[in-house]
Amino acid sequence: MERLMEQILFELKEMRVDLNEVKQSQKQLESDVRTLQEAVAELQEGQARVEQTIGKLSQSIIDSLAPYFDQITQHIDERYEEIHDKLHQHERMIETLSYRSLAQETELKDLKRMMQHSS
Repeated sequence: MERLMEQILFELKEMRVDLNEVKQSQKQLESDVRTLQEAVAELQEGQARVEQTIGKLSQSIIDSLAPYFDQITQHIDERYEEIHDKLHQHERMIETLSYRSLAQETELKDLKRMMQHSS
């Protein structure tokens, strides 16, 4: 009986040691979870800062390029107007030359008729 009591006592001590180890493991796990939660929070804050920085950079790029786009647009508009005006001038010149050509052709026909009648 005494031997049985000693064995039970021994097993109880082992169980107590095991229980203490489980408690220590649980505390370590809780500590690890807290560390992970802190790391996740830091990552989320870092991500928010990165997103904010990207937003600012994007807006800065847009703001800095806007005047160039305005200048390019203005330049294109000016060149379009110049080309349009020159095209209109050329069309009028072609029209004028066409009228002159018709007038000269008529004069030549008249001159031929006059020469035929005089001969």
